[in-house]
Amino acid sequence: MEKIPERFTEIAVQLANYSRQLYSKGFADANGGNLSVRLDNELIMTTPAMESKGYLSQDDMAITDIDGIQLFGLKKCSSEITSHLAVYKANKLANAIIHSHPPYVCSYAYTSENPDCKCSPEAIIWTGEICDIPSLMPGSKELAERVEKDCKDKCVILLRNHGLLTWGRDLKEAWWRTEVFEHHCKISHLISARGQIANVLDNDQISVLNKL
Repeated sequence: MEKIPERFTEIAVQLANYSRQLYSKGFADANGGNLSVRLDNELIMTTPAMESKGYLSQDDMAITDIDGIQLFGLKKCSSEITSHLAVYKANKLANAIIHSHPPYVCSYAYTSENPDCKCSPEAIIWTGEICDIPSLMPGSKELAERVEKDCKDKCVILLRNHGLLTWGRDLKEAWWRTEVFEHHCKISHLISARGQIANVLDNDQISVLNKL
């Protein structure tokens, strides 16, 4: 397989930078997690399979078509590309996706409990309505079909017994959603550990925030 074309080098560098950031924050263990960018309506750049996100370079990236067939890259594309493609197909504004395993998000994903995002202005602005996907095999056709069916206009996708998918118009926006949701889950955990109940914002406040 050929290396990715030079015209995509800048985006590959961005993917490598955000991959290392994901690893340094502890949001992707071992070879876990994956990131992708929509290059156009037919091409997707993704991180490779079975590689630590802490040590990737631009030369490690792969490019597939919208159906997941690899076209370029010296390494095999992510084994979970099907979930990314499902998000892109369902959301025309999605141009970047981050899949991660943040510990506080996973503490909710591995149980039936939901963090209440109505107490935080930042969480309301950046996460919106959470797409809650039941436990399905990572990388499976069943998971991709369920994600595509349920995730339209939802930027934060909680994968039960697995982790988190966030998308944005670019990698920065997808990253902010990952970081904000993890931070909110951490605060929710601390409130619960203290035996307290969060003060939620009222409907008028939420309406104003949603307009932002």
